[in-house]
Amino acid sequence: MPLLTVDASPQKMKLKKEQRVFVNRTLNMGRIRSIGFDLDHTLATYDRTAFEALAFRETLKKFIESGYPEELSTLEFDPHFLIRGLLVDMDRGNLLKVDAHKYVKIAFHGKKRLPKDLRHKLYNSESFKAATLLSVDTFFALSEVQLFTEIVDYMDRYPDKIRKSYREVYQDLRRFIDLSHADGSIKSVVLAEPQRFIIKNRHLPETLAAQIEAGKSLFLLTNSNWDYTDAVLSFVFDTPSGDYSSWRDYFEHVIVGSGKPGFFVGSQPFYEVMTDTGLLKATHGPLNVGRVYHGGNANLFQKLTAVRGDEILYVGDHIYGDIIRSKDSVNWRTMLIVEELGAELPRLEQQKDAQERIRQQIQVRELVDEELQVVRSRMALHVKQAERAQKRGEGKKSHYLIKENEKLAQKAQAKEAEAQILDHEIRGLIDERQAAFHPIWGEVMKVGLERSRFADQVSEYACVYASSVTNLRFYSPFKRFSSTVDLMPHEL
Repeated sequence: MPLLTVDASPQKMKLKKEQRVFVNRTLNMGRIRSIGFDLDHTLATYDRTAFEALAFRETLKKFIESGYPEELSTLEFDPHFLIRGLLVDMDRGNLLKVDAHKYVKIAFHGKKRLPKDLRHKLYNSESFKAATLLSVDTFFALSEVQLFTEIVDYMDRYPDKIRKSYREVYQDLRRFIDLSHADGSIKSVVLAEPQRFIIKNRHLPETLAAQIEAGKSLFLLTNSNWDYTDAVLSFVFDTPSGDYSSWRDYFEHVIVGSGKPGFFVGSQPFYEVMTDTGLLKATHGPLNVGRVYHGGNANLFQKLTAVRGDEILYVGDHIYGDIIRSKDSVNWRTMLIVEELGAELPRLEQQKDAQERIRQQIQVRELVDEELQVVRSRMALHVKQAERAQKRGEGKKSHYLIKENEKLAQKAQAKEAEAQILDHEIRGLIDERQAAFHPIWGEVMKVGLERSRFADQVSEYACVYASSVTNLRFYSPFKRFSSTVDLMPHEL
């Protein structure tokens, strides 16, 4: 397949935003020797509604089989309730959306929104540790959290039916999810009808081939087992393309059952997978091209492949398991796949006028507030002057100042009313804008007007990010992705 050559300037290519690669930290692809890819939601894109509904139903069966009330079978999966980037308070049964400053802006108990005063009392009146809460980092977590919220609602309606704490229920939930994956009750259904659950991307072969033709080695690093990995990628790459007759022809190394994020910090050995039987064979290296390996660890991988640290780019969708750990532990360069941007970026363009309207109204509100503070300052000064005049026996002056303050109080009251009207209008504009992305949670990278906690993690740990791995096809394999000027508020 010929090398894909393009002018790497998005402006000259006139790319749509959802086709672009966004840069947090300058990344020179010319220095990247090896590119690793995760499987799920990176190379293999899922029909999220179909897959999450399946996981929801299969996990719910495990609850009932273990002795939970039969009535739980009536619970229904809601594909539109949750998004990634939320936090789960397992002790209280609450869902939270938090900004980059760890301020909880939206909170639900089960599927009921918490009022502002209660939300503030629980989370904002004093500091809480986000690390003690569960992060909804992956699409696979959405079905389990959705089921948790439904069970929380059930427990509140029927407090005597499930005699366990919310945390104990979630611990059972995690056990049943793991069991559903281990016994094949989820994956067997996916593999029986992959066309129902997996969305093919026809640009994937050319995207990978372009990197190979540029001299880069590719590797697959996934937590999935060999049988599932082979079946999924055989479906995704079902049509031979040029020199690539099989999906395995794209990858020099294939690592399954990697146990990420432990892969990046652990010391577990590699085992060679006997692909005809699925059995594992102990190996101490080398990692032979075209073979399949299980387990292993990042340091050993680097030693056996003679590629290290920032010579490696790893592409995945899990902000913690793929991105944070690989960057923090072994200094790999990182590309995060934020699938939601494919739908959100066109809406973001549509909301530009609304965003400008919000900005203008905030400026007006700030001017009103400044005027109000000037009036209040004058009133405070008049009070002190009137007191001093009274002490000096200047009754006429004191009376005059008191009368002036009555006028100023009326002016202040008018400004306060104007400010309240503006606050209400701004809040309505913000809510309307958020609803264009999601009726409850808004866009994944924002909460209100603030950057979300998820966006803050993306900014800190993902060198680059995009809505799809195939966005790389629009750029030269030697492209230098340069970060925009990173200004602080005082520099604007």
